[in-house]
This record gives sequence, structure tokens and C-alpha cells, in this order.
Amino acid sequence: MNRLHNTLEKAVEEMIDGYVETYPDLFERIEGQKVLLYKDRKNGVSILIGAGAGNEPWPIGYVGKGLADACVLGDIFTAPAAGSILKTIRALSHDEGVLCIATNHAGDVLNFELVSELAELEGIKTRQIYVSDDVDSSEEREERRGIAGVTLVLKILSAARNAGLSLEELVPLGERMNDNLSTASVTTSPAFVFENGKQAYDLPDGFVEYGMGFNGELGKERTNLPSADSLIEKLIEPLLIDLQLKEGDEIAVFLNVFQATTTLEECILLYSLQNALKRKKIKVFDTFVQSLFPTQGAGGLSLSFLKMQEEYRGFYKKEAYSPLFYKREME
Repeated sequence: MNRLHNTLEKAVEEMIDGYVETYPDLFERIEGQKVLLYKDRKNGVSILIGAGAGNEPWPIGYVGKGLADACVLGDIFTAPAAGSILKTIRALSHDEGVLCIATNHAGDVLNFELVSELAELEGIKTRQIYVSDDVDSSEEREERRGIAGVTLVLKILSAARNAGLSLEELVPLGERMNDNLSTASVTTSPAFVFENGKQAYDLPDGFVEYGMGFNGELGKERTNLPSADSLIEKLIEPLLIDLQLKEGDEIAVFLNVFQATTTLEECILLYSLQNALKRKKIKVFDTFVQSLFPTQGAGGLSLSFLKMQEEYRGFYKKEAYSPLFYKREME
């Protein structure tokens, strides 16, 4: 697959520069750092996210109105540097503390934990939430990878912060959401390696792989290409079990399509999904569909279920906007 760039060494920095210069009224950056700052930052708790590049628009698209105040990027599939995280925390309003949200990957956790200790030495209170929603990566919640479910956690916590919740209130709310959140995924065509444009792994035509990592890690099961109905049934099953969903329970649904999946396929999958949930008598509070945490060049999708609770229902309804992320306000 042909890729367009200037130099690999500067690809991430030039991505940020291009984004900032296109939307100069919304964003700025910290000179010399792979950092994106939202200009219209408010007082109170600040929200910082961070991740390696490569699953765009996560994380740069998650900075904006009703979203994060800033993000720190690493190189492709590489955790952001601890020094950059610390400089960003200093640049944010931190009188009420800084909430750091990341996915549960070893490098991200290590660097955010290190920076938390350093920030505390400077008198800056920080707390961390590591989203761990990938049901296919482990049976144990704390061992799971974090994938597209971070979208819902960040959106809700940002709305809660805007409503005035303190750092001490936001953290347990985020942890409870994480416990009520599960994601399953399937890959239908291979991703590519950005550096050389070659396929990251072998996935022959006529086959799909369930549970493949968003950075190309091997999945848990490869099967013949199923129908849309069968594929959705297979994705739903572990989510129902993991969240112990039963008839009458209510969920928010996030369908995150990979970028090689077409709108035609997306809508057919939504048709299959809605029919499956009706048959199982699971109530759907909302269905959110957008490509926000894709794998480079791959086909497929991830499906996230958030079991709804009254404590975050109102926060979920709030609008969230960036040039790469839009969720309308619900009545």
C-alpha cells in the first residue's frame, strides 16, 4: 500500500502541525513536543490523554469541546514520552488537579505512573484511569488491553468535569464505567505497516480474525468469512457474558468501523446489530457510529457495550466536538 509522507522521523510532528495550522482557532501545540492543546480550556480539573500514533483519530481527534484538554503522542504504536507528559501537565490548568486517561498498555501505564509521581513532587495532583475493555485479550479486567471503549469513558468524564465534578469524584466514576464496559473486535482485511506500506500480517481473502489487537497482535480465532448476521452474533456473545446482560438491561452501543470498511457494510452491520439486540430484548439507550479508533488500513470493526447507569446517563447525553469527532447532544 502506497503511503504519503515526507520523512518517517517527522511524520507524527508534521501530522500535528498540519492539524494545528488547519484549525488555529481551536488548537495549539507545545514547541518541540508531540502535544496538542485545546485553546478553549476551562478552569477546574484538566483532562489529559496520551497514546502512540497509529490509530488516528485517537488520540488527536479526542481533544476539543466536551473532550480532552490536551493529548500527548508517541511515535507510531509507541507510548508517549514521560518528559512530554510532564511538560503538558505543567502547561494545563492544574489547581484542581489533572485527570490522565489512557488505554491499558504497559508502556502507557508505566510512563503515566512515573509522571504522576514527578508531578506530585511539584505539588500537582494527578490521577489516572486506564481503560481495559478488550474482552478478547484476557479474562481478568485488570490484564485487558484498552481499545475503542476509551471513547465513551473520555466523553462521559469530560462532561462530568464540565458539570463541576472534582478529581476525587471523577476517578471512581471512571472506574465504575470501565467495569461496565466491554469491547470485542473482528478484522476482515490486513492492516499495514506505516513505515513500508506492507501488510502487517497475513489474513487471506475469505477469512476473518476475531480479537486481533489494534496494533496487529494476533487474534484468538480465525474463521471463514461469515454473513453480517453471523459476525454480529459472534461479537455480541462475549459482551453479553462479560457484562452479565439480561433481558431488559440497557446499553449504549459504540460501533467503531475500521477505515477499509465501507458505509454500505457499516449500515448492513447496524441492521444486523439492531435486530440481534431486539431478539435478545436488550434495550439500546443510544447507538454511536464513527471510525474513531481504527487500525491502519485494516477492514473490520470493534463493538463496545456500556451498561447504562443513572449516575452517568446525563453526562453521556452532552455534545462532544472536534474536527475529527462529533457526538450530538441528546434530549
